[in-house]
Amino acid sequence: MIELLIVIAIIGVMIGLLLPAVQASRESARQTQCINHLKQIGLAVQNFESQRKELPPSRNYDHYTSWAFLILPFLEQIALPDQWDDQLKYYYQSDTARQTNIPVYSCPSRREGGVISIQNDDILSPFETSGHVPGIVSDYACSAGFGDGWNWIHSKGALVMGRGVTDPETFPEGNYAPPGAKLVSWSSRTTYASLTDGTSHTILVGEKHVRPTRQGIAQEDGAIYNGDHPGSFSRCGGPGYPLARFPMEDRQLSFGSYHTGGVNFVFCDGSVRTLETSIATDILGRLTVRDDMKFVDGH
Repeated sequence: MIELLIVIAIIGVMIGLLLPAVQASRESARQTQCINHLKQIGLAVQNFESQRKELPPSRNYDHYTSWAFLILPFLEQIALPDQWDDQLKYYYQSDTARQTNIPVYSCPSRREGGVISIQNDDILSPFETSGHVPGIVSDYACSAGFGDGWNWIHSKGALVMGRGVTDPETFPEGNYAPPGAKLVSWSSRTTYASLTDGTSHTILVGEKHVRPTRQGIAQEDGAIYNGDHPGSFSRCGGPGYPLARFPMEDRQLSFGSYHTGGVNFVFCDGSVRTLETSIATDILGRLTVRDDMKFVDGH
């Protein structure tokens, strides 16, 4: 009996020693998968630009759709865009178009894909209201720079709110689209040429910080295709917007991840890099702003 207890104790010690190694190995695999997702997103943006000669906007116009939906054809998702009416606001799209899971938009360290928003995806407008209109969420967000105008036409990030023509006309530009307005046409405000800091010095998309208690709740974690809620599809980085250091930190507009010690980003040249959460905010700001002519070496 004593010998049996000793053997059991030894086995317990060995399991205790092996478990952290197994967990570390699994997290390493999840980190690699997250990096691969960002590489695919970066490549999709490059293919979008190659075809249209412009970068995708963060949203093609207020109330319509975001960059994440616009690049779907370049993620081998051809059928889903066919079910989306380009002239209609997010709120009037089909359930299939809004809720179909795209695995590349999920980080396995945070959660499995297929999560649907559960609250606050309703119209932000003084002219019309709606109930909650659920859509698929994502663990990634485009870079909006930082400071005033981060979610509007003056954003300093790589992806900016697009120029849109609506019927009836929206006035002034960038204001709330009228009820029932159709998006007649849109174009982007940024190209590779507008990234004067260089593609290798400008963040494109990164992991967005989402507190566990706010998962599925707009704007922090609302529908990724909803162009009405910038907090769901974009994030800031720079002075006032440090990288979140842990999941529960109250940094609603910051980038952050569930990985240990770092946040993954794809840059405009398609490279993926992991930035430490301790990175100085002034350096982070140089990487999120596309045209301040302040370069960062070693990142």
